[in-house]
Amino acid sequence: MNLFGTKEYNYEDCNIVVVPYGIESNVSWGGGTKNGPQAILRASQEVELHPYPDDLKIHTMTEPKDLSQTVKQAKEDNKFVFILGGDHSLTSHAYQHYNTDIVQFDAHCDLRDSYEGNSQSHACAMRRCVELNEDTELYSFGIRNMSRSEDEYINQNNHRIHRNRLPKGKELYLTFDVDALDVSIMPATGTPEPGGLLWEETIELIKTICYQNRIVAVDVVEFAPIENIPAYDFVVAKLCYHILNESFKQQKVKLWKR
Repeated sequence: MNLFGTKEYNYEDCNIVVVPYGIESNVSWGGGTKNGPQAILRASQEVELHPYPDDLKIHTMTEPKDLSQTVKQAKEDNKFVFILGGDHSLTSHAYQHYNTDIVQFDAHCDLRDSYEGNSQSHACAMRRCVELNEDTELYSFGIRNMSRSEDEYINQNNHRIHRNRLPKGKELYLTFDVDALDVSIMPATGTPEPGGLLWEETIELIKTICYQNRIVAVDVVEFAPIENIPAYDFVVAKLCYHILNESFKQQKVKLWKR
């Protein structure tokens, strides 16, 4: 099943590799992220693709055993990687292959050094990423919940961790935790938070970020489908469409080459 039901290109001929990765080993409250990728793929078949760039050649993989190696190889092959998660702990395994800054949509900072004794928890996802390179800058949107230790870490690193500040002229890895969205439109996640981003402001943020920067890879994480309520599956599928469409719509956005 190809994302959006578009013509499926083989790996050699595609320019976008969609990687389903339903990891659910590090969730801290509600479960279900293991079912996220397939629910998104199914719902994506119903997304109206207009406007849609003519040069998107998508290949949807079967779920790999080793996400890091899969991303590494796809990047070396000059493919744009779009990951469907899965919990947020997957991000560092993909991001480690990109020497770029990060834009994060999330309700939570995910900057803990450890959570419940687990340094690989989804609550530590961004900490593991920014530790990879002391020059990495993190631009976060939707944050409305943090621990004291995260607040202290942000204050110590406020030269490179930015909240609600738009990046410009950057090459960016985009990670979108669906709990960034307000619970009124996205309750289908393990750790929902009230007071989140609404649909129109989210899409405008994505448009602005994509217009002003170059997106090099994407993951969409923490979607936990609710049985017999497919509306939320469609919301996430539509979100994926907007991210991918806006990433490629501007002529200046090129496939990432190291």
